[in-house]
Amino acid sequence: MAARTAEIKAYVVPDVKAEAAEVYARWGMSLSDAINVFLVKSIDAGGLPFDMRASSKPCYDPASVLPVDPRWGASVLPVDMDDEEDDVYAQLVR
Repeated sequence: MAARTAEIKAYVVPDVKAEAAEVYARWGMSLSDAINVFLVKSIDAGGLPFDMRASSKPCYDPASVLPVDPRWGASVLPVDMDDEEDDVYAQLVR
């Protein structure tokens, strides 16, 4: 393998960098290693090496949503978003 001497500079959110570093450290990789793997796989795939389409699965916890009320249609609002001032949620769960 050729020496890795080319430099890439990127700006990321500090928390994202720290969490990603933790993820790759579990695999024994540095962020530099992970980025190199990403770039090589991008070349192999001729683009992004993963699917960017949205998941067809719901992105919420079904236990945390209000029940479906036919008068209002299907509701997927989290229960913890209840605003006591407008009483909308109380009307939905009557």
